Amino acid sequence: MIPRGWVTMMIAGGALVLLGRPPSLASAQPDPTALQKQGIARVTQYIDNFRRTGDRASLLPQLRQAQGELTASYTQFAAAGDFGSAALSLLTLGDIERMQDRWNPAAALYERARVLAGQAHNAGYQARALTGLARTKLMGGASLSEAVDHLSEAIQLATPLADKGYLFDALDFAAAVESRRGDLAAAGAYLDRALALSGNLKRDSRPLYGYLDRGDIYLKRAEKCDYERTYAVCYAALNLARGDYQRALGVAQELGFPFLAEQSRAFLRAADEREALIRAQERPGIDLAGTRLFNPKRSTDVLVTQHFRASPDAATARLIEPILRESPGVLNSADPRGSYIAGMMQQIRGNNDSALSAFLHAVDLLERDRRNLRDEQSRGTFLEDKIDFYYAPILELLEQKRVAEAFALLERSRSRAMGDLLASRALSLGSEQERELFSASVKQRAKIAATQQTLFNLIATNATGTHTNQIAALDTQISGLEREYRELQARMTRDAPKLADLIVSQPVTLESAQRAAGAGAYDLLYYLVLEHAVILWHIDARGTQVWNVFFPRTAVMRHVAAMRDNLTDRARNERATFDTQTSRELFLFLIQPALKSISTRHLVIVPHEDLNALPFQVLQNPLDSSYLGERFQISYAPSVSVLATLKAQPNLAAGRLLAAADPAISDAVAEVQAIGRLYPGRAKVVSDVLVRKEDVKAWASDYGLIHMSVHGKFDVGDPLLSYLGFRRTPTDDGRLTAAEMFGLPLQANAFVVLSACETGRVEATHSNEVVGMVRGLLYAGASNVVLSLWEVQSQATALWMETFYRQAQTHTPSEAARLAVIAVKARPEYQHPYFWGPFVMTGK
Repeated sequence: MIPRGWVTMMIAGGALVLLGRPPSLASAQPDPTALQKQGIARVTQYIDNFRRTGDRASLLPQLRQAQGELTASYTQFAAAGDFGSAALSLLTLGDIERMQDRWNPAAALYERARVLAGQAHNAGYQARALTGLARTKLMGGASLSEAVDHLSEAIQLATPLADKGYLFDALDFAAAVESRRGDLAAAGAYLDRALALSGNLKRDSRPLYGYLDRGDIYLKRAEKCDYERTYAVCYAALNLARGDYQRALGVAQELGFPFLAEQSRAFLRAADEREALIRAQERPGIDLAGTRLFNPKRSTDVLVTQHFRASPDAATARLIEPILRESPGVLNSADPRGSYIAGMMQQIRGNNDSALSAFLHAVDLLERDRRNLRDEQSRGTFLEDKIDFYYAPILELLEQKRVAEAFALLERSRSRAMGDLLASRALSLGSEQERELFSASVKQRAKIAATQQTLFNLIATNATGTHTNQIAALDTQISGLEREYRELQARMTRDAPKLADLIVSQPVTLESAQRAAGAGAYDLLYYLVLEHAVILWHIDARGTQVWNVFFPRTAVMRHVAAMRDNLTDRARNERATFDTQTSRELFLFLIQPALKSISTRHLVIVPHEDLNALPFQVLQNPLDSSYLGERFQISYAPSVSVLATLKAQPNLAAGRLLAAADPAISDAVAEVQAIGRLYPGRAKVVSDVLVRKEDVKAWASDYGLIHMSVHGKFDVGDPLLSYLGFRRTPTDDGRLTAAEMFGLPLQANAFVVLSACETGRVEATHSNEVVGMVRGLLYAGASNVVLSLWEVQSQATALWMETFYRQAQTHTPSEAARLAVIAVKARPEYQHPYFWGPFVMTGK
């Protein structure tokens, strides 16, 4: 069986070289037109032979003969000024090179064909050349961003053409690029548009490849159950994948392609195998809930070791070996996945040094591909299905006590897109126009992504066909949003070209992290949540310790969800009691192993996966019933490299304050007025009316302290569309979204406090990106942000904030936050951690 997606990659649908019915070989004439027809016919025969047999070698002499004929025809067409026909010969020559994996020669031929097609005003050939160029960029390990640009232009050129084959090809391969970038919703949207054209393609193989590709997208969605555990969604995606593979099988049989029919059956079997794996994952998750091992009462109940190597098990070997047996070339591929699979096989055989070498090579290839992505959205999603490629060598390096190298890899896997953003911000956002353009582009991308995700989910649940009209409307909406985004990009290219300069940041070293911890008087607790365990790092000025804590991700998810539910349910049930048991168990798993090593009173926590939703300050020590937030100052960071870009503030006594409140919120007015009195003559406090978001944008640059006590809302569909609510106007809805916060004119190293509900909630992606308001605020210039994790209670919040600012006149912000926790907790009516636990600070 050839791995999923390889059939399409090898021949790329074949449709690129079929512009009509094959010409009769009997009509061949020794003139350029006849030579061209003869060459195309030979290529067509080669492709059809592959579809029937899977054989790529036996007809290679025929391809070489076709090259001679097409080259001769091109020479004559070009000399005669027949640029359209010359372009067609070059396009087919490019296909020949591409089918033999010769990417650079293919790219040169496609580029020349594009120029000639433009001179001939042949939009179809231009679109085909651009699609070919995109294929060479993706498959040859070059720039994914360039592939996106080529396909965007190809789609625009092909859309109005009567021959919908050009558009199908561009859309189909755009889906392949989005899949490689990790955006499955966008990939699915492109394939839906492509397959909607099938009725305009008579007896064509394109739909076969479209169904295979869309089935692959649904199968990848099902594979997300490896870490998302949304089993119902995964089973629905598997059923959709089977449906598309079955349709592909029907088309292959109808067209008489036995090899492709067998491949379709193999993909159907792969879907069955994936379902079996998901069901196997689901069963342990149910059993864990009642296991004493995951309900510790004391530190000795938690299994902690300093051994890290986790060789693949027999089940993994059974999955890999058929791929290697039927497609041995996968291990020699320049694709990162090939090297990763090779490393797994070496581990299974006990060759750990060879395994490490293969894993590190896979990471190097990933880094190469990632550098070629120009936009932070792509860099953020690219590692979504490849992040484990970093974890395997990290564990092996830890086993070999090569801690500094393991840390370097850990940082390379964590919040890299955010790190790139922060490293790039000095190059841009110098003017109001640049800020507006950048935030508008982020917001527009977020709208497109959210709409594509809605469409993807709707199609996945549309078994009864009841949402047909809604699906069509969403498809139209996406087209409109994409058109607006292209117009916005054109403006950016024209008016603010440096906004496209996204550089590649360099992660910090372990040595520099230790020096920074010493200088800042804090201890770092750094978490890596894996399927089988939590890897806990403790870093301070004296050194580094790493532990393997037996706390599998399924158990982590269960505990964090229980803690979150308990805290957020308190808003709806005043009689709810605090879940002390879960709080103490989390303390024993996540804090106790490092407790004796902690030397300061300030913890900087770098959470991972589900731990991003956990307020560590409410974890309780079973020995003395103290909460972590009482004993330690606590702040958070997406990564140590991001932390290094954020400036610490000794206190908040200096500077100017901008504070605004929604007068409709109980206690918000008193809150901001009390804070304002701490900054006499240096504060702008607005509490009698709700300000407009345009006012906030206009005033922000004049103040180093920003405090907003207004309503906030987290958007589950796309966190970058989460917002603060300001006054509506006839031309604006009053919502300042997380995406728009990227363009706020904040002072360098501003301190921002959002005393509003859910402002600190984020989406922590599997590729280790943290998406939400904090991302936009850090990019806009903030070095510290204080946000809330859930719906806050107004009176307790007012007390927390007043205490925080008062203490921050003479203490560090992190110590002021600790003292605020103690002050609120001291009130009998606020004993439940719901009242004092939601506020988290990102920064030092």
